Amino acid sequence: MNKSIPAKPENRLSVFIYESMNREGGIQSIVYRELDRAYEQGKIAYVISKPFKSRVQYDKNCRLEYDAKPETLAEALVRRSSGVGWVIDIIALSPDAVPIALLLREALLTHSEVQDARACVTILHPRDFMRETEKRHVHLMNKLAAHAIGLRNLVFMNEQCRETHSAFFSRDLSANAIVPVPIDGREPRWTAQQESGPLRIVAVGRIVDFKAYNFALPRILTDLESKGHKVTCDIFGYGAEEPKLVRTIRDAGADDLVSFKGPIPLEDFDTTVSGYDLFIGMGTAAVQAAQLGVPTILAIVDDEDGAHGFIHEATFGNLGEQDSRVPRQDLGAMIEKYLQAGTVERQRISDAGIAYANRYVADNYVEQLTAHAVARTGMSRHLAAAYCRFYIWMARDNWLRAVVRSVRQLASRGQPS
Repeated sequence: MNKSIPAKPENRLSVFIYESMNREGGIQSIVYRELDRAYEQGKIAYVISKPFKSRVQYDKNCRLEYDAKPETLAEALVRRSSGVGWVIDIIALSPDAVPIALLLREALLTHSEVQDARACVTILHPRDFMRETEKRHVHLMNKLAAHAIGLRNLVFMNEQCRETHSAFFSRDLSANAIVPVPIDGREPRWTAQQESGPLRIVAVGRIVDFKAYNFALPRILTDLESKGHKVTCDIFGYGAEEPKLVRTIRDAGADDLVSFKGPIPLEDFDTTVSGYDLFIGMGTAAVQAAQLGVPTILAIVDDEDGAHGFIHEATFGNLGEQDSRVPRQDLGAMIEKYLQAGTVERQRISDAGIAYANRYVADNYVEQLTAHAVARTGMSRHLAAAYCRFYIWMARDNWLRAVVRSVRQLASRGQPS
């Protein structure tokens, strides 16, 4: 492979690997943002995923098949490109994407058109490799996958993600890079209202247990109403706990105060959210809301009544994770205090949130992620590749799974009704 050819800026190509692009969410919004950004900068970018309805403005064929062999994916990338001296950045956005990223890198480096291929994993959740909903064998497989690609190639969204994964891997990862999630620049469009109507709260995010603030809001709003405050809340999102949220609203007697609106299309976020008085949530949605100027309370993971305060009061990079170094505030008390704030104070909170959110605007997110990527060499390189092939085989449908399904079906038939 010829390493003497300097890579031209136009010869840089990005590849994102994430299976579930058919949903609306924070990771999906990051991928869409980077695909659009590549187009604006005259670069090329692809996403390896299961089928989804593309909203990318420039290329309806930006998707490559998630279940394809890495060698097939590499051939497709080279075939769709032209010229030589390509530097290819490969970003795995979930543990199951790690084996694909490593094997894709190996396959790409066999093509003379490719000068270099860099692979890394960006970790966007404190429990990314050890989700509570997963079984222990999955955690073990994920751990081995991370070792296969190399722990030095793990890049974290914030300090909290790095700390939890340092404990999981039993390794000091303090030298690993932290690269906060990126957002686009956008102009503020919110102004403090002087109307006497109810305070309108909006919450946007997946309806899952760890975003516990969603399930506290019905109770909080009924408490505020009993004190004579006028306040309503619209909750946008989707997730496995939608029935639980609907029950919680009904059981709290908050049907007139809290409405569950379902998912909000990414392209409608700015227009919809900027029409409210106060945003409550976490993740990229909270940063985008603050950037629009909407005063934003940053909720805490797994804490129904907890908040880090207004978003500008949080540690930079922390978008809702537990953090003992930051004083915990009560969510209900914060809403009540904001209800009593005047127009000038609300505008001050808005301005502080805008300044904080704009710190997340980045034009070189991909380059930051792969800047320190280190490839395995020697025998460990071959062992890592062998394990990654095993991981992919285990994660996808195979004869072993078919046997297990057949045994379970036979066992269920033999049970008395």
